[in-house]
Amino acid sequence: MYKKVLLFSKKEENKELVLHSLIALVVRGGGAAASFLMNIVIARYLGVTESGYFFLALTVATLLSTVGRIGADQVVLRFVSVFGEKNEWDKVHAIMSKIMQWTFIGTIMLTIPLCVFSKQIAIYFFHKEEFQWSLFWAGLSMPFFSAYNVFAIVLQGRRKVLLSVTLLKIVTPFLLVVFAIFLIPTSGAIASFYYFIACMLTLFLGYFWWKRNIPTGRGTTESAALWKSCVSLWIVAVMQQVVLWGGQFIAGIFNTPEELAQLAVSRNTSVLITFILTAINYVSAPRFASMYSAGKMEELKSYARNTTRLMTIFAAPVLLVIWFFPSFIMSFFGKGFSEGIWLLRVLALGQFINVITGSVGYLLVMSGHEKDMRNITIINGVLALILALILNPFFGVIGSAISTSIALASSNLMAVGLVKKRLGFNTLSILGFK
Repeated sequence: MYKKVLLFSKKEENKELVLHSLIALVVRGGGAAASFLMNIVIARYLGVTESGYFFLALTVATLLSTVGRIGADQVVLRFVSVFGEKNEWDKVHAIMSKIMQWTFIGTIMLTIPLCVFSKQIAIYFFHKEEFQWSLFWAGLSMPFFSAYNVFAIVLQGRRKVLLSVTLLKIVTPFLLVVFAIFLIPTSGAIASFYYFIACMLTLFLGYFWWKRNIPTGRGTTESAALWKSCVSLWIVAVMQQVVLWGGQFIAGIFNTPEELAQLAVSRNTSVLITFILTAINYVSAPRFASMYSAGKMEELKSYARNTTRLMTIFAAPVLLVIWFFPSFIMSFFGKGFSEGIWLLRVLALGQFINVITGSVGYLLVMSGHEKDMRNITIINGVLALILALILNPFFGVIGSAISTSIALASSNLMAVGLVKKRLGFNTLSILGFK
């Protein structure tokens, strides 16, 4: 009788896993489509120069928002996954209250000087005076962007996949597209203002979903222990963004707005390869934490390898389409973007390596090996900046694309090695590695 109950429970768990994975895949596909559509609409309405200012402003705001969030994303995901599984909602609320306080304080401390000195930063750092107001409005959006990201991660930890992905990846670009179609931006500054309004509205929606889906509770948490977890993951989060955005940030100093726009849309398009990775991560990350906490190592190993195989199968055709038809893809963005075909190809290769290595970053973090992930991201974040500073002056904007892809591939391959060392299995075993 006990075996039958156990078998039934396992069957239900697998059914839930498949269902949540399908939901995540569909919604993440919608998120990728929303972002892709946003890039097309903005590029076509603004043209290659003004869209360059807009995309550069978003790069700066994204990097600084990650600094301001003090590693909250991964900390919230890990603890909400564990405590939510045990229905310890007092602890969830206590952690969320503290994290939100720190997030708002951190991002506001960065927002104020960025907005006050936006003109000086635009002129003396980026050498682009017209960039001032794009930077100002993107900077003002940072506290709202950071807060709704935290709400989305809480919903992910609660296994509300549909709501989490919608909040994190769909609502803001969708609102921006609507604003652009009906209000027609004529400059990067106006588009950045619309982005600011979209972030505010997304935050209101995130708060509403938080109240609806997280049971009430009231508790306290030890700030010192929480802060210790945040610090390691803070560095990880910042350096991960440096790996992804560092090349574009350095390009903002050396290259023209037209080249920045080509790099931005190439980067954002190449990310389409990883939509299956992020979709599965939404389902997998909370399960990694709970499996490791329960000591189910064989189950964790099997699950990680199976998801890596699935991700590779889905990503390979997307890479082939991008590699063989880059001109057709770049033509969607309008006149002046077709020169970026090699940027797209180079960035797509880096993203494909990101996919075929599997969810190695989440495996390390959710199993408590934050320091390993911290060290990996520090090394490769610095590598991304050094390579961009060396390659960009010699090869132009393609040098920034190369630096990003090398750092991204290096980061993931190093994480594969540490997963093997710490957890005892290799996610690349499906490619013949042991």
